[in-house]
Amino acid sequence: MRIDQKRYGKIPGVTDKEYYTNSNHVFVGYDISVFDKIEIEAPYHALCNAGHICYVELDGDACQNIDAIEEILAWMKECGVGYGSINHPVDYDPVCGYVGVIGDTCPRCGRKEFEGVPIQRLKKLGVWKEYNAKRIGYPGDPSEEADRKPNIYEVHKQGG
Repeated sequence: MRIDQKRYGKIPGVTDKEYYTNSNHVFVGYDISVFDKIEIEAPYHALCNAGHICYVELDGDACQNIDAIEEILAWMKECGVGYGSINHPVDYDPVCGYVGVIGDTCPRCGRKEFEGVPIQRLKKLGVWKEYNAKRIGYPGDPSEEADRKPNIYEVHKQGG
């Protein structure tokens, strides 16, 4: 992007960010439903033999709505997604090792957010390398991370 900005300047909607949107992905900051995003990206999977992924961003605890997860996965299959991912918040308490969504208090050890070592909050599961590493994720591109919006989830019935 820096090379293109130097060569062409900052063109709104094209080179005005610090990154490009990869491949066939809908821009991470676009307000779009989970199901519409899948429907737009899925057809390209049949055309890419060198790798592809369709991921959606959720903003809540995925374990609290298993029906939604099943519905999203079924829609990915229906639309022809070859490789899909559902990103959601995941927290890690480095004191007791709990992994899951943590509110103000760790459900395992009862420790509060700012008692000692801070709880590590990740926006998506995909950044995890290994659970036992001192550094449990990577920061990714801060500009892209800052632009991310959760995709809108509303109950969706296939074919409707």
